[in-house]
Amino acid sequence: MSKTNIVYKGVLFEDSFENYLNKESISICQFLYFLCIDDIAKHVERTFYTNKDWHFRYNVSSMIKLFIVKCFRKLSYDKTISSLTEEEAILLSFLDENDQIILPSGGTLHHFVKYRLGEEGINEVMMLLGEKILQLSSEKEAKIDSTPLEASRYDEYADYHPHYGCKMDKAHITMVGTLPVFMTHTRGLAGDPQELIKHIEALKKMDAKIESYSADGGYDSFDVHADIWYHLNARPVISYASNAVINKEGEKGRIDHWVNKNWKIGGDVHAPMEDKLKFLYEIGRIDQVGMYLRNQNILDKLFQALYKKRAECEKIHGHIKQVVKFDIRRTRDESKKLYTLLNFVAYQLLVLAELQNKVENSNSFGRYF
Repeated sequence: MSKTNIVYKGVLFEDSFENYLNKESISICQFLYFLCIDDIAKHVERTFYTNKDWHFRYNVSSMIKLFIVKCFRKLSYDKTISSLTEEEAILLSFLDENDQIILPSGGTLHHFVKYRLGEEGINEVMMLLGEKILQLSSEKEAKIDSTPLEASRYDEYADYHPHYGCKMDKAHITMVGTLPVFMTHTRGLAGDPQELIKHIEALKKMDAKIESYSADGGYDSFDVHADIWYHLNARPVISYASNAVINKEGEKGRIDHWVNKNWKIGGDVHAPMEDKLKFLYEIGRIDQVGMYLRNQNILDKLFQALYKKRAECEKIHGHIKQVVKFDIRRTRDESKKLYTLLNFVAYQLLVLAELQNKVENSNSFGRYF
């Protein structure tokens, strides 16, 4: 458990997260007091601020924590500021050089979120958080799924999805274990497989060390199997139809045939199977690589037991929707993506705080207010 200290009016106050483990009700600001995001704040300063001292009237780390409070309490910008007590303002480090409390206005917080950071900045923060979460977690099983972001029935811009029976957008979320590391936002009728390559690229950039990547039948294609295996060096665990059959082109004999046929450009039929698959992928026979990988899943008697672990997705998606505002009701069309990302990042930051403080029951925010 981490210990943190703060100097207020010349007095050093030291506190430990252990002091709050058994309390039934804790301010979210007290929880965020133990969240360390100095490196992320420095990145935001370097990337999204000009080199002017007057830009830094408020600590960037404090502003990031303040938008977590906004998302967690599901308040407007102005009401978020007015909801803070003096103690909470101190916990968020809104102090000037004379140790006087100095809070930003709701408009200042709005400007920080929408214009200082914007979609680009929030995406970068999400990537940095995903990387930190992966470093702190020992989980090796990744999974992806989409979840509806429900819109008002009167929203003229949102797509109506017949399966969910509502107007909606979609959030495509990759988790490692139960920890959310990356998200993309699309319209409600957008296909799931088309988003996967963005998630694969993000995991590569985060240097994710995963052993498997699970997805439901909506992602079942040969290309998806091959992309996951090739780019992430992970096993694709993707549900297949009940009437799925072994594909002949994915059998060892046909793999060897095509490797041998391309011997002039480096094909070696005596190489290990992994090398042969990489060779075929790199010369453009991606479908055939996917066929082989899918065949292996069909033949594996333990596949269904491994796939069942993907069920955590729906549970965590539901939990995110309870903790933050994870829908697009009463949101302007041009701001839907921004605020979906913002709430997702706020949830990531809460998860990071738990990881940093070694909280055993992860994703448990019910006692905070």
